[in-house]
Amino acid sequence: MTTRGSLRRRLAICLGLSGLCSAPRAHADVDGIAEVDEALGRWDVALATRALGEVPDGNAKQVKRSVIAIYEGRYADAEQILAEAIAAGGLEGTDALAEEARHYLALARGAQKALGAAITLTSPDGHVEAIFADAKDALLAPYLFDAMAKARAVLGSELGVLPDHAVRFEFLDDPTKLAMVTPLTIANIRTTGTVGVTKHRRVVMITPRVMVHGYGWLDTAVHEYVHYLLTLRTGNLAPVWLQEGLAKLYEARWRRESPDPLHPAVAFRLHQAIVRDDLVTLEEMYPSVAMLPSAELAALAYAEVETMLGLLRERRGAGGITTLLDRVLAGDDAKTALATAWGDDFETFYSEWKRVTKTRTAKGRDGEIDAPRFKEGDDDPDELGDVFSELGGGKARQHARLGALLQARSHIQAAALQYEKARAADPRARRDPTLSRRLGKLYVELERWSEAVELLEIAAVDAPDDANLAAAQTRALLRAGQRAPALVAADRAVRNNPFVPTVHCDLAELATDPAIAARERGLCRP
Repeated sequence: MTTRGSLRRRLAICLGLSGLCSAPRAHADVDGIAEVDEALGRWDVALATRALGEVPDGNAKQVKRSVIAIYEGRYADAEQILAEAIAAGGLEGTDALAEEARHYLALARGAQKALGAAITLTSPDGHVEAIFADAKDALLAPYLFDAMAKARAVLGSELGVLPDHAVRFEFLDDPTKLAMVTPLTIANIRTTGTVGVTKHRRVVMITPRVMVHGYGWLDTAVHEYVHYLLTLRTGNLAPVWLQEGLAKLYEARWRRESPDPLHPAVAFRLHQAIVRDDLVTLEEMYPSVAMLPSAELAALAYAEVETMLGLLRERRGAGGITTLLDRVLAGDDAKTALATAWGDDFETFYSEWKRVTKTRTAKGRDGEIDAPRFKEGDDDPDELGDVFSELGGGKARQHARLGALLQARSHIQAAALQYEKARAADPRARRDPTLSRRLGKLYVELERWSEAVELLEIAAVDAPDDANLAAAQTRALLRAGQRAPALVAADRAVRNNPFVPTVHCDLAELATDPAIAARERGLCRP
């Protein structure tokens, strides 16, 4: 078990290993290199390119040429530039320039290996470039483009910045590949369920296709886009806690005015951490929330900073966020900048946040913290073992277990009857989400639509991000004549995993735009 003390020691080690936690920068005394580095730090590739033109020929210039190529997604060019520079000599040893060359050479090679024979699609408005390591994942493109168009409009106004270039998204089909192109290890990725990273002027994500239940990939894409905007907006000066707080606060802004409420289990942990004075500190979130030792601590960290920045916006409006970002850009420490936006010192703000948040999270419920789970080596818990232990040891559980056995043998009529008996045996069972899910999905198979609608609504409250459940709910609602709620459920399915083929059949029927209807019919697999 990793203790909080060992966490602090690990972060201290990471701070000392700059080559591990972030890309090394050359400090060679070469005319113009500092200007190139400064521009690259702000992701201003155009300025960096112009400044590099004034730099004398030599290894430093070649290394910076390769970095620019990486920022532009030209990985093969970057590898060639660096390989030639290293072969020519002068980049051996352990000085900063040699370390930088090795770092970016490994990144260029890792990116090419991760992407392989990728395909590239560009959004109709030209603002998004999507690269897919596996052609099957090109299915994501139209949904990504639509969400990003909405996000660009609303967040451009909210955060005060619009990219003047296409934002690059790279979709990988294996968590190992994410480790190839980021400072994260496989252990980091699997422990915290990390599925997206923004670095080197591009967003890298794992396709929901390789997850057990998918994940909120569209909100994740917008979350990472917020990171992208904040890097541009603050000249890359916003610390991790500020970046993550605003990214969480605004990740759903493209589809709703206010953030999604905290999951009850996350609210419970945040409440307990405030009561026990055991919060993840802002400093412990560096260099990455994804490097925290558990999914529970990562969820707690996100909840802390999201609610902190949410309180600032609630009390001071969008202008408070603008002031905060303006002061960070001007060089203020982020805590000082937040205090300026708040109108008092940081300690006063922090005390008010704890007071307000303690009250708002008091009704949280203990439970598991769900993190995205990768298919490889993971099984769907809904398909294994006794999933009805919460029903106790009475008749309800006995009938439910018998129903599960009959369902496993495809005796769906008999299984449904046993599930109905379980619900009749105990009032608690009538609201049990697992039992409601099982019976509701059987009713979809049996075309008992109205009964399925009621049960799947109970299940969806407990698992709103489950794409398979949302797809079943879509079908039941549509067949029951409830088209508007069916469209909401279908949207939830697509946001989490558009690789559920039946949802496209229903979307084709629900669509009012002939082009969208045709696209969805092409994806329909009954």
